[in-house]
Amino acid sequence: MPTAVPTLAELATLAHTRRCAVVATRRTRILLDDEARPLPFVGVRFGPSVDAVAARLGADPHALVAAVDRVGDAVIYDPALDRLETDGATITALDPARRALGLATRPCRRPIWALVNLVWLDRVLEAVLDAPLGDPPPWLAMRRLHPLVAPGPPSSPELMAHLTRGLDTSWAALRAGVIDGTVAWTPVTPSLAAWLDVGSFARQCFASLPDLDVVMADLHELLGPIDRRRLATALARP
Repeated sequence: MPTAVPTLAELATLAHTRRCAVVATRRTRILLDDEARPLPFVGVRFGPSVDAVAARLGADPHALVAAVDRVGDAVIYDPALDRLETDGATITALDPARRALGLATRPCRRPIWALVNLVWLDRVLEAVLDAPLGDPPPWLAMRRLHPLVAPGPPSSPELMAHLTRGLDTSWAALRAGVIDGTVAWTPVTPSLAAWLDVGSFARQCFASLPDLDVVMADLHELLGPIDRRRLATALARP
């Protein structure tokens, strides 16, 4: 039985070779049967007896492995390249391990208006895909899917962009609103928002949504030129 905390490299290697998450203390290492969870440790908070954790970031045998210790040091192991990376502290996939140990995560640099854009476009794409091919919902119906546009007289695309770009809130306030139920449009549940901190909450919001370029490319194929122009105009931009 090990008598010392293994190095992060050793933990990452163990998590890779055994294809499971690992919890390490000064007395033992515990292998967790966590195959069914896409993000190991989500919702878990380990006590002070746990010194480090490691987990594969996905079910693929060649998935990256993240290892984090109690003081916040972290490594990412890439089994395809057999290489350790120590500069991956901002990688979203490290957030669950850090939160499981009760550690803070780094702030998110992306603006909230970028999240509003993605939430809206994801809703629009879903509505377009649900409609008959070649007969997408009218602009008014797509506009109503915007998380910040209140019911009432139709807003112009220019006004929608202005409303989104001028959103006066912070990631901390948005997270608090999700937790207390006053904000319901983000893709993160109240319980998960409460477990995450501000930085990891923001990144998890984006991680739950498709890439902006992918959504726009899909909508470009499915919509006519007038609706494409409206959508592009209604998006908030720097």
